[in-house]
Amino acid sequence: MGNILVVDDERSIRLTVKAFLEMDGHSVDTAEEAESAMAVIEGKPIDVVLTDIILPRVSGVDLLRRIRERSAHEQVIMMTGEPTLETASESLRLGAVDYLQKPVGKNEILKTVRNALHVKSLIDLKLHLEEENRKYLDDLERLVEDRTRALRASEAALRRRAEELSVFNRLARKVNECITLDDAVQCGLREIVHAANPDLAVLFLRDGDELLPRGSIPGHFEKEWRPTHPHRVGSCLCGLAAGENKPIYSPGITSDSRCTMEECREAGFQSFAALPLRSGNEVIGVLGIASLEARDFHEQAPFLETLANEMSIGLKKSLLYEQVQQHAMELRESLTRIEEAEAERHALQQHLQRSQKVEALGTLAGGIAHDFNNILGAMIGYAELALMGSPDNPRLRDNLQMVLTAGERARDLVRQILAFSRQSEEERKPIQIGHTVKEVLKFMRASLPATIEIRTSIGPDIGIVMADPVQIHQVLMNLCTNAHHAMREKGGLLEVELASAGLGPECTLIHPALKAGPHVRVTVRDTGQGMDEATMARIFDPYFTTKEKGVGTGLGLAVVHGIVQSHGGVVSVRSEPGKGSTFDLYFPVIQEKMASIARIQEEIPTGHEHILLVDDDQLHMEVVKKTLEHLGYSVESRINSLDALELFRSDPHRFDLVVTDMTMPGMTGDKLALELMRIRNDIPIVLCTGYSEEITEEDAKALGIRAFVMKPVLISRMARAVRDALGDHQAPTTGKAPLSS
Repeated sequence: MGNILVVDDERSIRLTVKAFLEMDGHSVDTAEEAESAMAVIEGKPIDVVLTDIILPRVSGVDLLRRIRERSAHEQVIMMTGEPTLETASESLRLGAVDYLQKPVGKNEILKTVRNALHVKSLIDLKLHLEEENRKYLDDLERLVEDRTRALRASEAALRRRAEELSVFNRLARKVNECITLDDAVQCGLREIVHAANPDLAVLFLRDGDELLPRGSIPGHFEKEWRPTHPHRVGSCLCGLAAGENKPIYSPGITSDSRCTMEECREAGFQSFAALPLRSGNEVIGVLGIASLEARDFHEQAPFLETLANEMSIGLKKSLLYEQVQQHAMELRESLTRIEEAEAERHALQQHLQRSQKVEALGTLAGGIAHDFNNILGAMIGYAELALMGSPDNPRLRDNLQMVLTAGERARDLVRQILAFSRQSEEERKPIQIGHTVKEVLKFMRASLPATIEIRTSIGPDIGIVMADPVQIHQVLMNLCTNAHHAMREKGGLLEVELASAGLGPECTLIHPALKAGPHVRVTVRDTGQGMDEATMARIFDPYFTTKEKGVGTGLGLAVVHGIVQSHGGVVSVRSEPGKGSTFDLYFPVIQEKMASIARIQEEIPTGHEHILLVDDDQLHMEVVKKTLEHLGYSVESRINSLDALELFRSDPHRFDLVVTDMTMPGMTGDKLALELMRIRNDIPIVLCTGYSEEITEEDAKALGIRAFVMKPVLISRMARAVRDALGDHQAPTTGKAPLSS
């Protein structure tokens, strides 16, 4: 959730948008002009600014310019009721993340703000990673420079000492030839044993207050030397050398109280020398050499200390190499994380673009559905009125019934369009899938090339399933379309089989989501290119596709899987490369035999109340008015919502009920309903809509609207909605059977 600033000189818009965003969990501030908006932005961190373009004194575009002059972190969304290409171009050029046209619905506002917050989070993440990477590279560069300078100084000292003492040339050469730390330690200890001839040479590396043995080369002595207790800085001879940063010599450790490690005495050593290994002023370790015979190592102090210095140089080089390797590995990991973040951002951007395409198609589908539903409503309504007015003409009634049947098929087609655009509510009812199979294959036959043969097999006594016919249609269309793509190059055979399947308990072991009992099995089989196991393991993942770019979105099979699962079924897949694919869908049966398809006969409720009808579509309004008058109501109609509001305000108690369309110019149905209820809070309202993108039934009920009806509206549905809204469930009836349920 984010901090949002809403800037608009209209108080109602500010409060409405603020309410929408706060319901979504955001923290919202408001301002009515640019100066107060800038004061809010300068006073607290703001993630997203929604501003009207037309503001008092300073326009929204100038406000955007001020925000961008101050910072680039806030995401700005422009809103206007009078959009122009020049304003939109200027806003986007100045860095606006989106451009909305008033009036703006709740869902569009929430979606746009969420997208803006998501874009801001990606930008913040990218900036953070870039800053961290820059700091890391700077630190690494400084470290490499420091280490390089130290290495060069050490190498210079090595050359000077090598010129003075030839014995150190061998040690320096051998140690410098080693790259890794372990190789350098072992090589250096061998050279020290060769040069100084001790019975033991051991090297400790310092880690805080501990000295960790990194390598040793023992000579020949009776008892093995092995450290049994941890060596610490400040204790024992090696610890004192590290703590005091100076060599420690002991010609007789048996009587030296500074030697606290029994393993040296137990091994039989008599003399010991501990030499600090330095990197600058820092002690990085200790070189210990021991002798089984009494030996005064102090007499060889310059020689041994020079050996220790040469050993330090080799160790520093190896330690630097290990540190550079470690930093290089960390740098690679950091770069990998940046690349992964960039890849994720790119993938999210592609997903966003796909979502925007689907949203645009959905908006187009919704607009078409709205107008088409008005036309369908008039056709179905007049057909029903004509059918009810011709009780003694069987031939005419049959013809009119066919018109109604065609109208209902057109209504189902609109629902399929709305299902594609995700604007229709799921409507499950008992269906026989065979009808949907035939409808889908009839459509596919017209769109498939002649090189693809279609075969259908529908078994007898197929049970009834509880399903949404629009979603089942979508499932079959997706599977058949995928089969088409798999066979479009060489052609082939598309088989669709529908059969009964009695599943026993053993099937539930394979598919735990299934319940034992009768099922309907839908099989879609093709002879296309097939899939390997790796592909089959991912086919139901969203956005996974094997099609070339621009052909598929990777959502088809994910939608199929989701719909089948939501219906209590499962999807089974069999495929081999070059041998085609088979998809088996299992749906649970709710009854064994086909129920009668006769229409449910029920009485149509009537009434005598006074109704105000509001609809901007003249044709649709006329048929609804005649329908209501046929049911006994007194109806006054208006095609303009503002005119209807004035009529109601002039005499609020003149009407018993208001029936209004949702999408109308001037004032939408939900806004009209709110205004009517402000005038008279007990007025019953029925809201009709051709699609539910702007408002759902739950939203309507929350506003106080009594009934919510989707177009096209059948007489029986309108009659029941009116009586339900009036709260009269025992209304008188016509005594006639309706045309459809």
